Amino acid sequence: MQRREFAGAVLSTTLPSNVANSASSITVGSGSSFPTGANNPFAIIVSRGEAVEEKMLVSSRSGDVLTISVRGYDGTTAQNHLAGAVVDHVLDSNTIQSMNTYTYDTAILQWMGI
Repeated sequence: MQRREFAGAVLSTTLPSNVANSASSITVGSGSSFPTGANNPFAIIVSRGEAVEEKMLVSSRSGDVLTISVRGYDGTTAQNHLAGAVVDHVLDSNTIQSMNTYTYDTAILQWMGI
């Protein structure tokens, strides 16, 4: 199962400057409430609900700098983002599907004796 790091009460933030679609790190206006990635990566979404919406898998956070391990994550495409774009911590479908599969394969099938 793919593990992810999650945090509650993560505040939305914005990009203080433009980000190219090839950038491997991004700076956010305030990253202090985001997970650190110390135990597992975490997912973010930039420009939610817009034509340039993109999810990214973040391997670590140091202050306001997020190190990105996968751009165009979770069925999205790497995009250029403009300063002011909103950045949120998000639950990704890969994690949900992994939990569903793990639960079915280990708990339900074992319960059924299969």
